[in-house]
Amino acid sequence: MTTPPTQPTGALDYTHTDSIMLPQSAVERRFAIRKLDWERLKRCVASCKSEQISNYSGWYFLLFGISGSSVVAIVPLIFSTGLPSWVVPAYGALAIASLVLGVVIFKISKSLKTQNANRIKDLEMDMAGIESGFDQT
Repeated sequence: MTTPPTQPTGALDYTHTDSIMLPQSAVERRFAIRKLDWERLKRCVASCKSEQISNYSGWYFLLFGISGSSVVAIVPLIFSTGLPSWVVPAYGALAIASLVLGVVIFKISKSLKTQNANRIKDLEMDMAGIESGFDQT
């Protein structure tokens, strides 16, 4: 009969050698980061560019559609008879309100997209500045 292998006991001594760039002056302090981690961060920033963050296009398209269909519905309602007097103005108010709300949401969405693009651009410039402080060997 065979006996199962035993687990090793004791400590394992391991020396890991990495070169870390030293600060340029005595008052400058830095955190050491592995190059693989830095590359991963750069990939994350690049993927943020392609993602749509805070996109409200579905909402403003819906509101523009409501506005357009209300305007189209007003035309036959004007020529119809026997309707209460409030129907045509209600459709007009709906068309104007949904158009205004759609334009507001469109502007907000565009502003958020611009802010996100500017933040990513600033982050990329900061990362490039940090990279330029190291020897690229």
